[in-house]
Amino acid sequence: MKNLYGSIKISKILGKEKQSIEENIDYYKLKNDKYGLEIVKRNSTNEEDIEVTNIADITDNEEKIDNILKELVIKEITPELSDVIEDLLKTYV
Repeated sequence: MKNLYGSIKISKILGKEKQSIEENIDYYKLKNDKYGLEIVKRNSTNEEDIEVTNIADITDNEEKIDNILKELVIKEITPELSDVIEDLLKTYV
């Protein structure tokens, strides 16, 4: 089972041309044997540019996974920040 927990949009301006790029980041709560999470980042300028971090079977406790996802959304953590994600997992699990 995969449920959307939250979404954010991050706008960036790049280069001398001041090109505006928007990134959409979705945070999902996973439930198989245990709860897990998935973070998906899509780039508005390139439909094929998708980054995904999927960590399954983190905990049996739904409250713990909700706390982790809440922190990820508040801090706008993206899939490539695996060290931050690992630190949050250590803190809450």
